[in-house]
Amino acid sequence: MDTPALSYRGGAFKIMQIADAQEFPVVSPDTVRLIETALQAERPDLVIFTGDQVYGITPRLWNETRVKHVIGSLLAPVTAAGVPFAVTFGNHDAESGFSNPELAAFYGAYPGYLSGERRSEDDPGTFRLPVYGSDGSLKLSVYAFDTHGSAPAGGKGGVNESQLAWFARARENERDGAGKKPPALVFQHIPVPEYYNVINKINRRKRGAVEAYGGARKHTFYALPEELKAAGGFMKESPSTGGAGEFEALKEDGGVLALAVGHDHNNSFVGEYEGVKLIYTQGAGFHVYGPHLKRGVRLFTLNESDSAAFTTYTRTWESLTDKKPKEYPVELFLSHTPSSVSQGMAWARRASLPLAAAGAAAAAFIVIKRKSK
Repeated sequence: MDTPALSYRGGAFKIMQIADAQEFPVVSPDTVRLIETALQAERPDLVIFTGDQVYGITPRLWNETRVKHVIGSLLAPVTAAGVPFAVTFGNHDAESGFSNPELAAFYGAYPGYLSGERRSEDDPGTFRLPVYGSDGSLKLSVYAFDTHGSAPAGGKGGVNESQLAWFARARENERDGAGKKPPALVFQHIPVPEYYNVINKINRRKRGAVEAYGGARKHTFYALPEELKAAGGFMKESPSTGGAGEFEALKEDGGVLALAVGHDHNNSFVGEYEGVKLIYTQGAGFHVYGPHLKRGVRLFTLNESDSAAFTTYTRTWESLTDKKPKEYPVELFLSHTPSSVSQGMAWARRASLPLAAAGAAAAAFIVIKRKSK
C-alpha cells in the first residue's frame, strides 16, 4: 500500500497519540467521545494508536465481526475528521486470535490508514513515517515499534535485535535538506527499563509509593519526582517494562528526540534520561482501569523551522468536557480498581476487614480481566 506523504502545514505539524483504548465488543461511547472531542479541539495532522486497541483476552472478541466492529468504532471519529492514522500493537491485540498482519488488514480497509515503510510485511507494527517540509526536504521521521506480547523467557516483550538493526539501517539512509540525519520520534506500547531512571525509589510507607511490577524490582517502591508532578504528570502504577537494549540504540542514534509509550494506563508524564525524553501517555479507554477523568490523549507539536524542538501535552476528559461519562458508574468502579494483583492484595492487607474483602474481590477481578498485565 502506498503511504501518502505527510508534511508540515503552515510551518507546524501535530501528532496525537492514543494509547490503550482496550475496548470490548460493545464499545464504550465515552472512549469514542474522548477521541472525537480531542480531534475536534486539536485538529492533528497524524493520529498514532500505540497498542491495545482491542482487548483481545475477552472471549467474546474471538470473532472477526466483533473485532472489526471495535476497530471501526474507534476509527469512526478519526476517519470522519479526515485525519491520517497509523497503528502499532500492544500485548492484547493479537490475543483476539488474529495476527498483527491480519489486524493491520482490518485497519487498512479504512481511509487515511498509513502503513508506512514497514520493517516487513510480517511486522506491520514496526514502521517509519517520513514528514516533509514546505520545500520538500525531509524534516522529521516518526518511527513505531511493535513491542510484542510476552518474552520467550518470561515477562513482557520488547523490541528485538532484528528490529533495532532495521532501525539503524533506516536511519543511516535518512538525510534532510542539509545532508544531515533528521530528528526522530519513536512510539511503541511497552516502556523500556530506563523509565525507572526518571522516577524515585522511596520507602514503601511514604505517600504516593507504588510497588514495582514483578521482576528484579519486586517489593521495591517508587514515586514520581515533584518536578514531574508540578508539570502535570502522575504515576499511579510502576512501569511494566520490556527487555533491555533498545534505549542504548536510540541514544546512540543521536537524533531521537523522545520515546512515547502507553501500556500502564495510570501513568502520564515526561521525563528525560541521557538526552532522550521518556514519555508516558495514559489510557484512553473507559472499559478498563484508568485515571478516572484524566483518561486522555497526548499531543506533540513541532515547528518546521526547528524540528528538533517540540512541545507535548495531554488533553483529558475533564479538560475537554464538563459532562460526566455516560457509563459513569462503570468508569468510577474501574478507576478505583487496582492495576495489578499485587496492588489489590496490598490494599487488602492495609484495609479493615470489610475493605479487605473488597480488596480481595478486586484482586480476583484483576486476575480474570488482566492475567497478562
